[in-house]
Amino acid sequence: MKVDFYFSYRSPYSYFILPRIKKLIEEENVEVNFRLVYPLAIREPDFFKHKNMLTYFFWRLLDYRRVANSLGMPFYRPNPDPIRQNILTGKISSEQPYIFYVCHLGQAAHYHGQGIDFAQALSDKIFGTKNGWFQKETLEEVCQSVGLELKQLEIESKKNEAKIIADIKRNQKDQLKAGHHGVPLIVYKNKYFFGQDQYDNFLTYFKENQN
Repeated sequence: MKVDFYFSYRSPYSYFILPRIKKLIEEENVEVNFRLVYPLAIREPDFFKHKNMLTYFFWRLLDYRRVANSLGMPFYRPNPDPIRQNILTGKISSEQPYIFYVCHLGQAAHYHGQGIDFAQALSDKIFGTKNGWFQKETLEEVCQSVGLELKQLEIESKKNEAKIIADIKRNQKDQLKAGHHGVPLIVYKNKYFFGQDQYDNFLTYFKENQN
C-alpha cells in the first residue's frame, strides 16, 4: 500500500494536512512516498498574473484562517514568506533567498527518511508561530527534532544540489502526469485527490480499494 504525497513548503493547505498524513502512516501502516515540489510561484509564475491583494490574497488569507479554526491548528502569515512576492501586485521577485534553501534542506532530510517529519516540524514554524522561522536557531531546532543537524544538512544539500533539483523536478513531472499541478496532492492507484479538504474522500477510497 503506497501513497504518493505531493507537498510544497509555501502552501498552508499542505501544512494543514500534515497531521492527517502522519496519522495515516502511524495508524493505517501505509507507506507514504513524500514528493516535494517547488511552489507554484516558481513552477508557474504566470499563474499569479492579475492576482493581487484584492482579487486573490485577501480571500485566501480568510480561507486559511477558516480552515485552521476548523482543524484547531494555529495559523499566522509566514514571517518571512518562503516566496518573495509583492502581494499588492502579484509580481514575483527575481531574487528568492528562502525557498530553494528550504526545499533543498527538506529534500536532503527526505534522503535520511525524514521528509515528512521534517516538513511537519518546519511547517509548524512557518505557519504555526508568530515568530520568524528563518533564524539559524529555529532551523537548528527543527533539524534536531527529527534527529538531524542543520550544518550537515546544509553541506549535503550543497554537495547533492544537482540530484536534489533533478529529483524535485521529477516529482513535478510525475505530479502533472497524475493529473493536477496543485498541492497538497495525494495519489493512490492512479486516482488523485487535490486539496486538504479531499482527505476524507481519499481515505474512504483508500479503505475500499486496498486490494
